[in-house]
Amino acid sequence: MSLLEKFHEEYECDGDLVLFRCTECSRTSLSLGSIHAHCEKHRGYTQFNHQLPFTKTSMVDFDALIEYTEVLCVKQTHEISLNEVEGM
Repeated sequence: MSLLEKFHEEYECDGDLVLFRCTECSRTSLSLGSIHAHCEKHRGYTQFNHQLPFTKTSMVDFDALIEYTEVLCVKQTHEISLNEVEGM
């Protein structure tokens, strides 16, 4: 498995689908890596709206990112049509 595949791996809990949700804006994703990439925009940017490397708010701080992440287990599903999906 490549590093990119590992970051975008989907997870299950007892056979049920797991979703990850941003605690700041409620965006959801099947991928922990994807939701963490999203959560980066909610973290401490400088006054010029740029993330500086080698600071305590620099990118890829797993412990800081996990604080922005809720883990949800999908216990019940129902089928919908493609027309019901927003953005399609």
